[in-house]
Amino acid sequence: MNNKRVILDLETNKLLQKPPKKSKIILSNIMYDNKYFIKKMELYIYTTNNHKRLGDYSILVVIIETNKGTVIMKYDEGYRGTDAFDNAIEMLIKYNGVSSLINRALIELDNI
Repeated sequence: MNNKRVILDLETNKLLQKPPKKSKIILSNIMYDNKYFIKKMELYIYTTNNHKRLGDYSILVVIIETNKGTVIMKYDEGYRGTDAFDNAIEMLIKYNGVSSLINRALIELDNI
């Protein structure tokens, strides 16, 4: 088993030092493209500040653990309202977001 760990930016790495506001496992234990075993794909939400009018500034981070390594990357960020986490999960599940996100992560793993 490979222990590669790809974190795509320093800001995301700093966020991981504290617990997320919420987290959810999107999928687990699937074979993907006959080469990768996806152990777990998890979405985290962090809030970094609050604006009086716009509300919380949310940063969504996805962690994908595979048999070839782990990729940690920012999925989305901005003033997304109180339903940012649930909306992101819905987008991932309903609109081919999961496969696109997995492909992006696997490309990063293959590049190192």
